[in-house]
Amino acid sequence: MPKKKKSRLEVSLKWFIILHLSLIVNSMAGAASKMAGRQKFLSVKFFFYYGLVLFITFAFALVWQQVLKHMSLTFAFTNKPITMIWGILWGVMIFQEVFTWKKMLGTLIVLIGIIIGVSGNE
Repeated sequence: MPKKKKSRLEVSLKWFIILHLSLIVNSMAGAASKMAGRQKFLSVKFFFYYGLVLFITFAFALVWQQVLKHMSLTFAFTNKPITMIWGILWGVMIFQEVFTWKKMLGTLIVLIGIIIGVSGNE
């Protein structure tokens, strides 16, 4: 009996976790970019942090392609806004930024908008 092919709507826990780990790593590119912007232009630290941004972005692109082999683009993309939440967390933890109700409201509006925008497209 032939093996039943899994629907792209069904996502294994393994690939869901890989997706979210890659999104966490991808969100770190923003923090590395901000760190680069705080360094003296063309200094060793400047190149280190911008190199880190490029490395993170490249690694994310490779993992993203693998993730898309195991789930639909729509499903994967609806999870991508979680990087905003991680970005806010990095801002608070690394840069001592203040988390305000306006940031929370803005994040919620974007998350809801994306979910509404892609719902029912599969």
